[in-house]
Amino acid sequence: MKIGIDLGGSHIAVGLISEDYAILEKSEENFSAEEKQNIKEVLIPKIKNNINIVLNKRNLIYSDIENIGVACPGTVFKGEIIKAGNLGMEHYKLKEAIERELDIEVNVENDGKCAAMAEKKIGALKEYEDCIFMNLGTGIGGAVFLERQNAKN
Repeated sequence: MKIGIDLGGSHIAVGLISEDYAILEKSEENFSAEEKQNIKEVLIPKIKNNINIVLNKRNLIYSDIENIGVACPGTVFKGEIIKAGNLGMEHYKLKEAIERELDIEVNVENDGKCAAMAEKKIGALKEYEDCIFMNLGTGIGGAVFLERQNAKN
């Protein structure tokens, strides 16, 4: 089992994910205006609380989870949120903070990149070698997949 976390400017969503990428359970919670002002202090407890909710629905414990993937807005590098304007965060080592709290391997990436990779692996783009993905929301993101360059002749 895996945990997927969608961190947005106004909410957090946590899903329990099966080996075949099905969402088995989910929990979602909005940030209050006060919580957004103190996002660095409330983020890890909110993540932990929502993970507990999905685990409890299936009578699972933390050791049943192989890893956690976090999709977050803004610029992300090596698990650190360099800047996420809609979260009001800069230079926050999210990967390190979650791993320290839960002792589970964590990957943190930009949310647009995560969406593009998911569509390519299991979604609408999986049948295409070359494709373009556009993500339009609070921000704009995109990805280009050029698979033919690696094709055998």
